[in-house]
Amino acid sequence: MNRAAFAVVLFAVGCMPASWQKARALEGKYRIGNPGAGWGTVAPGGADHAWFHKAAGATIYTDSNCGDRFKEARTQDLATELVAGLQGATQDLEVVRAIGPREGVVRTHTGRLDGIPMRLGVAVVNHHWCTYDFVLIAPVGQLDTLWADYESVLDGFDPVR
Repeated sequence: MNRAAFAVVLFAVGCMPASWQKARALEGKYRIGNPGAGWGTVAPGGADHAWFHKAAGATIYTDSNCGDRFKEARTQDLATELVAGLQGATQDLEVVRAIGPREGVVRTHTGRLDGIPMRLGVAVVNHHWCTYDFVLIAPVGQLDTLWADYESVLDGFDPVR
């Protein structure tokens, strides 16, 4: 990067509100539990963490988003956004419960992803400036079998400050 471009980047970052800079620094800074045997870590793409269970054909991923937009958003609304790509979605369960130090929402949904019948477990919790998402994507007959693994990830959640 040449000096002029570097100066522009420094200026832009310096002009951003301190709250935005602080919020961005929090993304990905949290602990989670391990899903256990059968799960292998995979490249998370745009998420923070991801695992794949080859025998079950299932995925667990976690992600964090921080900033003004997320600090006061309702967890129920954010959970709905997570299943927007699920065709013919029906909600099977909704539980409001503790996830780490805060109350969050846990849901299950049944629908189709790219025409394939799937079940999703989604959990969302807000903590200060951040929203944390936890998603289990499994073939229809596998979600209940893998639920304890998903709960292990949730139970280990701890936002690090």
